[in-house]
Amino acid sequence: MIRLLVLLAVWPTMLMAGDDLTARFDVRFGPLRVAEIVIAATETGDAYAAAGRVTGAGLAGAFRDIHFDMAAEGRRDGPHLVPLTYREDVNTGRRASRVALRYVDGLPIVVSALPVRAARDWDIDPAEQPGTIDPMSALYRLARPRPLAELCNWSVAVFDGRRRSSLSLEVAEADGESLLCEGRYARIAGFPPEAMAERGVFPFTAEYRRGPDGDWRLTRVVAQTLYGRVRIIGRF
Repeated sequence: MIRLLVLLAVWPTMLMAGDDLTARFDVRFGPLRVAEIVIAATETGDAYAAAGRVTGAGLAGAFRDIHFDMAAEGRRDGPHLVPLTYREDVNTGRRASRVALRYVDGLPIVVSALPVRAARDWDIDPAEQPGTIDPMSALYRLARPRPLAELCNWSVAVFDGRRRSSLSLEVAEADGESLLCEGRYARIAGFPPEAMAERGVFPFTAEYRRGPDGDWRLTRVVAQTLYGRVRIIGRF
């Protein structure tokens, strides 16, 4: 999920009906529309379920084969999301994987991970990842409409079954109707040495605006990816 920062940029301006959320928006690289993102989520009581799909638009070679299908379920603890299950079917254009996780007392358990491969020197132990959350839950926390006090100034550790990363957000500037946050996605462990050498930290900016219901919604993200600067544009 997060390995390609096109996804980290996630989902602007969600349309809200009760506790159900849906969103559709475009990912743009320069003048080109390179991917489409759709997300659906629901919250009931102290529980949540969220799913996202990203597909390449086929207009730019670097993005043509990309697809992400992710889903997570868990519980809410204030602004925190505590996952119980996660699954993904991902092709980043460089790597394809299918992963399923479940959580026991905050510890991720790898139910399945494909393709099966031999152990590598940079592999990390899932048993040493307590308190981490899955990529879908991390992105949902970034994108879900919520009160101003819950928008920025937070960070999470993310584990996808093989790799550990971090996602953080800090307030940059606010004018009463909009809020700009500076974000940071960082590769931590479990990545091949060449990936760590290529780039370890990906900065991004996230803009939130006050909605008619008083909650603040993510409306725009600009992210630095391995391919260059990417913009997320919501469909209104």
